[in-house]
Amino acid sequence: MSMIIENSSDLIRAWKLLTLVDGTPVAEAELVNGNALVISPQSIALFRRPGDCVDPLAGGMIRNEALAQGLALHSPFIEEHRAGFVGLTGGLALLIGLNDVRMYPNRNDALRNQNVICELSLAVD
Repeated sequence: MSMIIENSSDLIRAWKLLTLVDGTPVAEAELVNGNALVISPQSIALFRRPGDCVDPLAGGMIRNEALAQGLALHSPFIEEHRAGFVGLTGGLALLIGLNDVRMYPNRNDALRNQNVICELSLAVD
């Protein structure tokens, strides 16, 4: 009997579209550490567990970072993800590292680590 072990460098285990209580569409990405990265039209946020963003009583938000005025993301938010790279709808890109998530205007800037739009710490207190 042989066993296949799946090794993946993806930092996102799975993601899905959700709707917040106020009707806002979001993409919730479950990270390999069990936290959830939530991408909404105006911000990115870190939650303790998947599902916490749709439960206002969960108290699971760790922190969030608002996007700059005039910058808005659109559903489905995530077009692709591989290792720590996330391609977003509209051409923006995220890089997920060990300590933070950084948003860039495009794939090339993300790969060169230049022109960061915003940054969100992944530290959990």
